[in-house]
Amino acid sequence: MKIPRRILVGTDFSDYSKEALDYAVLLAKHFGSELYLVHAFEDPIYIPGVTSLAGPGTIEWVHSFREGERKRLEAQAGEIRPSGVQVHPILKEGAAFREIPKAAEELQADLIVLGTHGRTGLDHLMMGSVAERVAHRAACHVLLVKPKAFQKG
Repeated sequence: MKIPRRILVGTDFSDYSKEALDYAVLLAKHFGSELYLVHAFEDPIYIPGVTSLAGPGTIEWVHSFREGERKRLEAQAGEIRPSGVQVHPILKEGAAFREIPKAAEELQADLIVLGTHGRTGLDHLMMGSVAERVAHRAACHVLLVKPKAFQKG
């Protein structure tokens, strides 16, 4: 395995993804790698007959939510910069399990770092683990970081 020059780390802003980010920062410092901090923003789910995206203010709300996610991403990158690691925040639109491997390929990343747990357990129940799906789709190595709360011992 070659030294990773470009490390992509996916974040959903959960405490679990923060633990994975901490590992990615340590690796980037150790190897002198650039860090690409990626968050995939998915528009709210539309279920015909149940939800409506045509209501007043919906477009503004989605835009506002997206901008809030962009600000959170930039703030997270800002927390990393004092460590000396060169970090590039990237907001993608779409499902994380698709967008993270695609971003890694576009950036020619050598390594993807992800937490094994995300914002909710419901997501895992409904779709399977994002981390598992990224690992299957990625063209580069993937490091999965298990949160301390789920480690034995």
